[in-house]
Amino acid sequence: MKMTVLEEESTSVFNPNDLSARETIDIMPSVQTASQVANPAVMNKLRYLSEPFQKQAYTPLQFRVDGTIVKGAIHKVEDSIVWIESDDMITEVEIAKIEEVLWRGQPFDTRS
Repeated sequence: MKMTVLEEESTSVFNPNDLSARETIDIMPSVQTASQVANPAVMNKLRYLSEPFQKQAYTPLQFRVDGTIVKGAIHKVEDSIVWIESDDMITEVEIAKIEEVLWRGQPFDTRS
């Protein structure tokens, strides 16, 4: 049995300097608003409460966010975001917007 294999050569030419193929995008700086900075006391509480043992011991928590209460357990804390898990739902909250962390209806204190 004989088999003939033909190699096919591509005749396409790619020229990265071809100006007609380039697309220019103007990037406008976004409007800068007063960036919020996370309260260091709240940040310390969140870091403490995100540890494995504390996640189990201090459940459920309440978070006062922009005047409303979000209830649940800390799922994850990363950079400036905390994920709060409640009833199989995860809510993403900016840490800078958290006014207070409550446990059993009282402000949580890491010193006790």
